[in-house]
Amino acid sequence: MRYTDGMKQRLIFLNGTMGVGKTTVCRLLQTKLPANVWLDGDNCWNMRPFVVNAATKAMVLSNIAATLNNFLAARQFDNILFCWVMHEPSIAADILRRLHGEYSLRFFTLVCAPNALRERLAGDVREGKRTPGIFARSADRAAGYANMPSDHIDTTDLSADQTASRIAQILLDEDFDCRTFDRLPDEARAVREQVFVQEQGFAQEFDQIDDCARHLVLYYRKERAGTCRVFEESGHFRIGRVAVLASLRGYGAGGRLLRAAEQTVRLAGGQSVLVDAQLRAQAFYEQSGYTVCSAPFDEEGCPHVRMQKKL
Repeated sequence: MRYTDGMKQRLIFLNGTMGVGKTTVCRLLQTKLPANVWLDGDNCWNMRPFVVNAATKAMVLSNIAATLNNFLAARQFDNILFCWVMHEPSIAADILRRLHGEYSLRFFTLVCAPNALRERLAGDVREGKRTPGIFARSADRAAGYANMPSDHIDTTDLSADQTASRIAQILLDEDFDCRTFDRLPDEARAVREQVFVQEQGFAQEFDQIDDCARHLVLYYRKERAGTCRVFEESGHFRIGRVAVLASLRGYGAGGRLLRAAEQTVRLAGGQSVLVDAQLRAQAFYEQSGYTVCSAPFDEEGCPHVRMQKKL
């Protein structure tokens, strides 16, 4: 599956003064976004001795643009991450002018209260990661970010993981879309075939419930990503056949699908919902507010447990 078939590749600029956490946030974003690659601009002029002059400035901009163009040309990445100190809008504009092909741009600037920033830089100095001169350089550039034409995220009271999670949430909200169908659509059938039949070995995957259930399909960048069904049985609303493609697990797809199914139950007047969960997925449902309400039982050789949630 090529993710880039559905939508344009997305170029993500992560900006901010020294010490605000760009590198750490990008490293964490790599674990939270599908199909990504990351370039730290500082790696494009990692010199010793470090000399900043007209020639090295021209060199680093050329190196950055060449690498980003290679990432774009590869067509293997949905998300191309780039972080650097871009304290003037002209720096980002210069890089963008050098890029080729079609892409969408998201530009985030990380900001931080002066005292908190100084504490972070002091920690880096103590650990030998930076020299004391960083305080003046960072303070001198920090003012340039106030009017930066980008989405600002204040990291003062956020950990690096919280900052990365917030950015990932913003981006994934743009990527995922859930739709509901009155009949089993081909996309849902294909996901269930791949997950339950081919991957997990279930033989009795499709049944008469499919004819009366409502089917939800989760799309990632316009391509099928997951599915489930909602139906009523013996006076109880139930969610079943929850499946997410392996390549998209771990990015919140299952949670999005489950929340959409719960909303479908609410709109139908349901106040609680049941799900027959595979034991290996029990923790996932517990994190979503479900509690076990039955003893374990077997379904085609796979241990399950019934779980319930009040809506």
